Parts: sequence; C-alpha cells; structure tokens
Amino acid sequence: MKVHLIVAAASVLAFEGAHAYETGSLSCDNIGEMAAQTLISKQSGVPLGEQLTKLGARLPPSADTERTLIENLVRIIYENDLLVGMKPSDAYAVFSRDCMRGQAGGAER
Repeated sequence: MKVHLIVAAASVLAFEGAHAYETGSLSCDNIGEMAAQTLISKQSGVPLGEQLTKLGARLPPSADTERTLIENLVRIIYENDLLVGMKPSDAYAVFSRDCMRGQAGGAER
C-alpha cells in the first residue's frame, strides 16, 4: 500500500508540474520538511488558508519565489485526495526527491 501511495504522489507532482521549480533560498531538505509538516496539518484538520499563512509568515516579504513554491506545495497536498493516506515521512521523501530531480534537470538545461 505504501509503495502505491508514493507512486500516486509522484504522479500527482509530475502532473502538477511541481518538479520544474526554482527553490530560492529553500533547500530540498526544507521543502521536504514543509511537505511533511503540511501533511500533518492537513491530517490534523488545519484549514488550507491557515497553513498557507503559517508557512508564509516564516518568510521575509521579498521571498516571492519561496512563497510561490510553498503555496504550490500546500495546494498539492491539500487538494489531492491521492495523498490522504501518506505518512509525513512519505511526503518528505516525495517532495525532497522531486526537488532534487528538478534541480538536476535545471542544471542540464
């Protein structure tokens, strides 16, 4: 079951185009951690808008790239039912790996 969830999550990311992004000052580890925390928040009943506000508040006003990335991450997790059965560690793994693939792909261009 776990493998199916991770494959489904990876499919959602590929479909959403989330793998082709700039990270700004965020590392792939940061992105994985935010994905895990966002999944915990969703599973705990925290509304999408509240999670966006909470993560956005950690950023300086000039962090537009980071803010856009976080908004996309939160929306992917909150709006896709395929991710409901994931564990936070799964979300961390999927989003951090997706980030690393996106950065490796950007370096080849």
